[in-house]
Amino acid sequence: MGGWLQRPLGRIIAGGGLLAALALAVIVFYIYGPSTGGGGATGAHAGTPSAAATLAPTATGKVFTIDASASQASFTTHEVLLGQPKAVVGTTNGVSGQILVDQSTPGQSSVGQIRVDLTGLTTDNDMRNQTIQNRILETADPSNQYAVFVTKSISGLPSAIAIGQQVSFTLTGDLTIHQVTRSVTFSATATLTSASQLTGQAQTTVRSSDYNIAIPNVPNVSDVSDTVTLALAFTANA
Repeated sequence: MGGWLQRPLGRIIAGGGLLAALALAVIVFYIYGPSTGGGGATGAHAGTPSAAATLAPTATGKVFTIDASASQASFTTHEVLLGQPKAVVGTTNGVSGQILVDQSTPGQSSVGQIRVDLTGLTTDNDMRNQTIQNRILETADPSNQYAVFVTKSISGLPSAIAIGQQVSFTLTGDLTIHQVTRSVTFSATATLTSASQLTGQAQTTVRSSDYNIAIPNVPNVSDVSDTVTLALAFTANA
């Protein structure tokens, strides 16, 4: 694991990213109706995500655990409903994961698996929420309950980190949604607001079709965007 948040921040934000991606896929399908089965994606398929591993502090590294009550993963997509443009937004605070931050030796920092519980995804419409859970994401199946992000690389990190300093970087990793895994890159920022708190956010854009999500034709709905913005805002405490 290289770079200060190379694996750490990277993963934590990616986790957020992943959660958002998953939410996004679900929302898109939900808004346009159940999936009609669509062209197959070439991404790898995975089984039920294992529980996020617990990181252990080191002599100079401190572990920060994501506070779900102060964190949120979201997805935003666009469509034209009844002739009017509409932004569809889905959110959830079911985010979990840990980050090991080593201020004296940033390269020793690391991030545990970031997971988002999709059963908590909600939008501004109860019917859409039910469609997402039952017909799009099929979260009743344990294999589809979580969106998982695993960081592979990160770039742009500084050689040293100080409390109060905002760090900007990009991270690339594997995002798994509904058993389809794709490589994605997030633009992120993170700040050690104190010796015991880490905050940050990350954002990326993905295509719903890349996650085997087909958008059927639905009356009164048109110009449904295939692109979705995934975002994560998090707070982690030591």
